[in-house]
Amino acid sequence: MMANKKFDWIIVGGGIAGLAVAEMLCREGIKVLLLEKNKKIASETSKEFHEWLHSGTLYTLVPDDMKTLRYLLGATDDLFEYYSTFDNMNLLPSEEGVVVGRKGWFNNERIEYRYKVRKLNPFWMSLVSRSSNIIDLVSKHDWLRRRAGSEYGRSRIRLKYSLDKIYEQLNAKEEFLKKTSPDLTMNSRLLINDLLSSALQNGLEIVTDSAVLDIKEFDKSVYAVTEKRQYATKNIAICSPDLLAKLMNVKIKIGYAPIAVADNVPENEKSFVELDYYPKSCINLLRKNNGVGQIGGISLNKKKDVDSYLEYLINQHKIRNPGISILGSYVGIKKELLMSGENRNYLYHVNQHSDKVWSTVLGKFSLAFSMAPEFFRRVFKKNPPKTTNLKDTGMKKIVSVTSWQELVDKKRYQNGNN
Repeated sequence: MMANKKFDWIIVGGGIAGLAVAEMLCREGIKVLLLEKNKKIASETSKEFHEWLHSGTLYTLVPDDMKTLRYLLGATDDLFEYYSTFDNMNLLPSEEGVVVGRKGWFNNERIEYRYKVRKLNPFWMSLVSRSSNIIDLVSKHDWLRRRAGSEYGRSRIRLKYSLDKIYEQLNAKEEFLKKTSPDLTMNSRLLINDLLSSALQNGLEIVTDSAVLDIKEFDKSVYAVTEKRQYATKNIAICSPDLLAKLMNVKIKIGYAPIAVADNVPENEKSFVELDYYPKSCINLLRKNNGVGQIGGISLNKKKDVDSYLEYLINQHKIRNPGISILGSYVGIKKELLMSGENRNYLYHVNQHSDKVWSTVLGKFSLAFSMAPEFFRRVFKKNPPKTTNLKDTGMKKIVSVTSWQELVDKKRYQNGNN
């Protein structure tokens, strides 16, 4: 019966990008069909990623005129504006930064930045000084009265920020200069489940295990063609980087992020990221429940480098926390749309390919809160609804568990500990 229906929109891809766009459209009472090639939604990049809410301060070490910082701060602005009616959205604005309320989407656990001290590298010391000062600015931002996404351009960043914390590094007695960041860990499955619940209550229909092979556009309709059938719609949004690359000849960069899951992480260890002038030395750990931690580093350009880099990551973490044991590992696949001259792109893209065909590419999970409202604005030339009616927050079996949780469950099942 569904094959004979005509939808207002078809969203191709059930990761966080596709789900966020679908949920925003459904708020407007639009008939939406979500097509996902896997048996469960959020089962690729959204399953593998670190569950890290980025404030943007991590990217103050990147020479991009604070663009990534401003985009990610803007995502927090939009999170407050368009997602505050969700009961589990527990991030709250304050006069000095953001605070975490009751249990919900985000954990009251800041990620600690650990800057490598390099006293013979003045350029690195100036970057660290600037980054540390910007963290102070963001941490004290008055979210009650001002949006942040438009505030931290080049004009706000003073020259002294690159200089006044160099002395602290020169006097450092330890290997790392530690700084508590505004970044938080998150509970992605709860967040995704809430978006799904909202969309379903507002009329979303979903077909999984249904890869789109082609898109056919005619005068009055566009069709999503799958192996079993084709679905008619007035408009379509491609939120699958693989399909976008295939059909639109768009260059998508593939990155490989080796990740291991550790047990017996010390109770006093924090979630942290080590930052260094030499990127391959950058490692991180995000704490989970019951002594479990997710450990990783940078993304690699070549798949052949994965095994040796994973071994390096594990060895480095065992030096820092000798008592950990490794439950398993996997490789996260990152897909980014690069513009001319870029090596990495952490932002999002919303593009219109024809009257009826649109696409999105999401560089960071955290940016979904900005991308979905912006998609709505581009299409309808107005702001989206700010509220949604969400009654049922029961977990949906159609949502994939995270890769780290899958490894933990498998190992503990093998050990007879359910």
